[in-house]
Amino acid sequence: MQLMTRREFLASASAFGLGGWRLYAAPPGWKHGGKPNLVLGVVSDTHLRTRHGPTGKIGHNWPDKYFAAALEYFKSRNVDAVIHCGDFAHRGQVEEMQFHANVWNRVFPKNLAPDGHEVVKLFVTGNHDKDGAHYGDFVKNCYPDENERAKHVLATDMAVNWQRIWGEKYEPVWHKAVKGYHFFGANFEKVADAGTPAEFKRLADGCGLAGSAKPFFVMTHTRTPATLRKALARSGNALCLFGHNHCSASNWNVISLYYGRLPCIQVPSCEPRGSGAFAHDEYISKAKLEGRTDKGLVGMPRQGYVISVYDEMLVIERREFGAGGSLGADWVMPFGGGTENGERGIGKHPFAKEERKKVIGEPQFKRGAALEICNCGNVKLCNYGNMETKEIPQFHNSIIPQSHNLTIKIPLADGNPDSRVYAYEVVVIGEAESQKLFKAVYAAGCNMGIGHEPNGGVTTLEIAKEELPPGETLCFAVRPLTSLGTAGRPIMMDFKV
Repeated sequence: MQLMTRREFLASASAFGLGGWRLYAAPPGWKHGGKPNLVLGVVSDTHLRTRHGPTGKIGHNWPDKYFAAALEYFKSRNVDAVIHCGDFAHRGQVEEMQFHANVWNRVFPKNLAPDGHEVVKLFVTGNHDKDGAHYGDFVKNCYPDENERAKHVLATDMAVNWQRIWGEKYEPVWHKAVKGYHFFGANFEKVADAGTPAEFKRLADGCGLAGSAKPFFVMTHTRTPATLRKALARSGNALCLFGHNHCSASNWNVISLYYGRLPCIQVPSCEPRGSGAFAHDEYISKAKLEGRTDKGLVGMPRQGYVISVYDEMLVIERREFGAGGSLGADWVMPFGGGTENGERGIGKHPFAKEERKKVIGEPQFKRGAALEICNCGNVKLCNYGNMETKEIPQFHNSIIPQSHNLTIKIPLADGNPDSRVYAYEVVVIGEAESQKLFKAVYAAGCNMGIGHEPNGGVTTLEIAKEELPPGETLCFAVRPLTSLGTAGRPIMMDFKV
């Protein structure tokens, strides 16, 4: 195969077996420049563990710094309320919940922002808050005496403990209003209760929400149960938020979900172990993504949202609260359109997946970006360069011994500031164009804030020699992908075996 023919082939969509890569313009009206009516800070699953072991010091192992960092950021954004979707206390202990309250009182003393307005607590409990004491023998070993242990377990008397710690009444299902918007919460023990939809309806009817075009918000810890989803979907203007799954907000496939006709937003984890759960990889690449369990590759993110609500839309900003920084483009959700299934209610554009693809665009390598491919001997290889430059550097006849795996180093694809790379798709072409190897790898630091990627964002992929297609001359092409699978232009390299 001639070099130019190979180059042209790799630059075509058929080399990857996927569609073209045209750049999308952001749909008109998807950004809002005015002042929002309401600003919300949103976290979930902080899982504060106040002791490492029965004799450990309180706060010794899992400090409050990530929850505190989230609250400090929310304070800097002058939020009107903070949502927590449950699993405060990792082992269901009173002192673990009290630790959260201590942080809250330090950041928002007397529930007040620096300008004096009240910051409303919109909290629901999770399974660890209710049952955390039963995870293993941890609490039992801390407090062998049953009566003494009961004093330290939240679920012994959640109502009393909640009132004392947070200074407000504990209600299994509750309603609060913030600046004219309505919020409903179901604590963990009530989520699956058959009577919960009736309780929500009673509270909602009392607020006069029937027929209103204004959105209202429902918080639970786990996924909203089917009976309640069905009831809420009929309203056409409900939006649910839930946590529990620790899914990464870097992946757009797991942020917005439809259960029936009900739009739901999954809230990531802000706990010390990070929010590294991945899902729906099949929407990103047809090749299996590698590197998901490598903490050095994907990072240990502590994530959450800032949600700004306007008359006609809400905007979700994805944040990382450990090292700091944005996780990428904001997600905009208009009101008053259709749902993803064409029903009335919270909007389709650009909430639907195909519309979101247009908004987030395509990540690109910077001009002149180049792959590094080597075995243990750091052999120099021919670099095709960036396809955008239309320039081909000098060819080097370098030999790679087949006794070694190949190491591919991929530079960070941050050439398009409006679109963040999530993964890379790699294709290796043998002498016959039909002989192809497909690989995919998560981008280094794709879970972390922009500018906080490890090793400058360089992603490393190992390929075993046994996987390589046959041929004396092999071609490599790598293109960057978003979590929705939109792809930028590839960079390439040629080498001899």
